[in-house]
Amino acid sequence: APGRPPLVARRGGGARMSGGGPNGASGHGGDADVFGGAQRLESLKAAALGAASGGLACAPVALVAAGFDLATWEFDVDTLALASALFAITYRYTVREDASPMLRQGAVGAFALSRAGAAVRVPDTCAPAPLRCEPYGLYLDPTMLAQGAAAALVGACAFGAAAAAVDYACTRGWLRRVRG
Repeated sequence: APGRPPLVARRGGGARMSGGGPNGASGHGGDADVFGGAQRLESLKAAALGAASGGLACAPVALVAAGFDLATWEFDVDTLALASALFAITYRYTVREDASPMLRQGAVGAFALSRAGAAVRVPDTCAPAPLRCEPYGLYLDPTMLAQGAAAALVGACAFGAAAAAVDYACTRGWLRRVRG
């Protein structure tokens, strides 16, 4: 990207931003080494915060989406907590210091839609190439739409909560934003 120093290899593995100062700093207040120890610690804090907030926030909605099947609910909440941890790390690096609500909402939406697509199961009433599902002969049947909608709702709840928690922690100074 224009105005940003290129990534260069480091001895011992990894990469750092190249620049004129020590440790690759180039006027980014010490955060230019986006793979350094301080950033790793901030990522671990973001992951823990994302897992807790995403898992707790989605639990009631996930119970309804699981049809009150407790084993399914437990698995869904556990996987959502893990996905929320990964989301929080990605979100922190994506939004950085940008105040754009569209960027924040887009990050939440992208994760929720990815989760929704993966949750849909194609029933036996569908034929391949191109996908056609009976009784309507459409690409998606009502069951598939309901599965996708439920997964998108639960995902938006979990990832939205994780995003709000990361933003709140950054405003309180508990978590540092990535600069740049």
